Amino acid sequence: MMETSYEISLNMKTLKGMETYGCFSLGEDEGFARSVFGLMQGEDLVFPSAVITIDLIKREDGVPFPLGLRHCSYEQLGCNVKLITKELFKQLNLEGAKIK
Repeated sequence: MMETSYEISLNMKTLKGMETYGCFSLGEDEGFARSVFGLMQGEDLVFPSAVITIDLIKREDGVPFPLGLRHCSYEQLGCNVKLITKELFKQLNLEGAKIK
């Protein structure tokens, strides 16, 4: 059976090209992953001049498949990291409450 998971990666443009410098694991629920990505600030149109991008990635047996990409400013990045953390906190605590 194929193992599927979702993540949001944080990327920045460097002299070598785009480099991933952070990653948030969102688990196996595609609906949750798309919901969080949909709440994030930024522009869906990414220009070559974009310095910071955020990707929604689906991994199937370790192979990454991009599902979404956004360009954001430094300020939006800060808001997005807060949002991801808040949504993950709620999701993880709700899962724990369901088990009990």
